[in-house]
Amino acid sequence: MGGTSDAFQTANTLPNTIFILLSGGVLSAVLIPEITRAMARADGGKEIIDRLLTAAFGLVTVVALIATIGAAPLITLFQLRGASRDLGIFFAFICLPQIFFYGVSAILGQVLNAYDRFAAVMWTPVLANLVQIAGMGLFLAQYLGAEPPERWTPPMVWLLAGTATLGVAVQALGLLPAFTGTGFRFTPRWGWRGYGFRRPFKVAMWTITALLVGQAGGVVVTMVANAVAASARAGGLEVAGYMVYTLAFQIFMVPHGIITTSILTALYPRMSRAANAADTEALRADVTQAITVPALIMVPISLAAVALAAPGVKVLTPSLSPAGVANLALAFALMAIGLFPYGLAALQQRYSLARGDGRMNFRFQVVITAVQLASCALALAVPPQWAIAAICLGQTVGNSVAALAFLWISQRQLGGLPLRHIGRLLLQLLLASVPAGLFAWFLVAWLAWLHDFSWSSSLLALGAGGAAFVAIFLVLAALLRIKELDALWARLPLFSRWARSEG
Repeated sequence: MGGTSDAFQTANTLPNTIFILLSGGVLSAVLIPEITRAMARADGGKEIIDRLLTAAFGLVTVVALIATIGAAPLITLFQLRGASRDLGIFFAFICLPQIFFYGVSAILGQVLNAYDRFAAVMWTPVLANLVQIAGMGLFLAQYLGAEPPERWTPPMVWLLAGTATLGVAVQALGLLPAFTGTGFRFTPRWGWRGYGFRRPFKVAMWTITALLVGQAGGVVVTMVANAVAASARAGGLEVAGYMVYTLAFQIFMVPHGIITTSILTALYPRMSRAANAADTEALRADVTQAITVPALIMVPISLAAVALAAPGVKVLTPSLSPAGVANLALAFALMAIGLFPYGLAALQQRYSLARGDGRMNFRFQVVITAVQLASCALALAVPPQWAIAAICLGQTVGNSVAALAFLWISQRQLGGLPLRHIGRLLLQLLLASVPAGLFAWFLVAWLAWLHDFSWSSSLLALGAGGAAFVAIFLVLAALLRIKELDALWARLPLFSRWARSEG
């Protein structure tokens, strides 16, 4: 985990960091609510939608150009030094154009979501992953072992960073057939006066401010992680750095992206329509569903992830040293505890934006960032080997505080939420998940002691521990009679066919 990996991760993370301001601040805050509002008009609102999309495409283009031109000062913010800084700037010039392609993907995806077409938005990221994995594989086949930043050549940089950007471009292009299939024909139109855009403009400004606060917290996290790692390396000590934090977050985002984000993506247009129609009952039902359905899946996954973190990390990153596996597993486990609260924080944002309440979302972001900054202060105070763990724990605590506040505030705004029912469900899920997680953890520990914890042994431990967790959880869930799980199973095609055949 040396200077080269930190340089690439910092440069490759920059487009995401900047794009989040666009996606959450303008695209998500404005497009879905305003497109659904326009579609409800008698004329279908095509002219309004055209003007919205024209502004959005123009904005992402300008931001991508400005960010790419400013690659050097942006990289300098992240405390990279010497050859690592120079390499990071080179990486950034190639990676920052990703902002444009991320923006195109988001804009097309928002239109598809408004038309209740979700499939393409779900599978096109796979195209990006395939291109990027192929690029990484080609790079490792040609240049494996060229680790120090000063040994990197332009072909090496272009191969690694270029395929990362190419993957995002392919993802954007993959949405075009689905976009055309909606029947909507985009016509660029300039001019926005007199079209009722003042309200969404205010929401966007509040949301951008909230995201600036969040991104400022993210910059501090990066600076602290890089500074602690650099200081430790100068003293001859190898500790977890920003690369570990980034890898842990990427693994953490897999279940969140597949499950919670998919559910919220489907419900967001419905929440926007309900809010636009002032249908409180429908909005309350959507929020309740957005809480309970992810809980049924994410609470067990959280406990399983904690129990199986070590063998899972070893399987996913076989080249890591034992110390690297331990560092990454700890970071991921501390994040995984907060999978469900993280999902509730994401629901809060969509709920606020659907209601056109950007100020509420800003206040929640301030709370989360305040906890994040406190965790950074803690990271500087504890021994350097615990710094990343402190930051990861801060993420979980911050989102948990925000989740509890959201439940309290939204139930007042909606005239009540079934909080007693939700609390009972969470307790039942914990009663089924905790014993399953403890047994899986002890089983993994026993297998690790029995074997050498190689990649094959880790795969065995992961499979055995995972199977044990699922078996125990299902038995306990049946004993606890969690009726919501029965309803969830009934929605799954394979389970439904099995149930009918048994009947």
